[in-house]
Amino acid sequence: MPDVTVDTANRLQGREYDVTVVLHPLSGRPDATAFHLETGRLCVLASRHRHACIVICRAGVTDLLDDYPSTEPVQLGTVVKFPDGWEANHAVLSHLGEHRVAWRP
Repeated sequence: MPDVTVDTANRLQGREYDVTVVLHPLSGRPDATAFHLETGRLCVLASRHRHACIVICRAGVTDLLDDYPSTEPVQLGTVVKFPDGWEANHAVLSHLGEHRVAWRP
């Protein structure tokens, strides 16, 4: 299909599409590594669309996040330059949960 692009978040940076279908970065993971929790990757995946973004996410990803909590040190009174990936993923999944369509085979 010539009008369909399949690629990684890293290589989609700077590109834009009318509609995107995104596989959540933790959907195929048994763990939540810093690489997969990187906020930049999540931002790129969620912002490449002009009209619609459909996020595919397996059940249990929020539980996976809870099994691998944030390990970033907290420093009071310090401005955070980039949001914590663990926190960002929870916030995005919480927002998307309001628009969830459950798939039943």
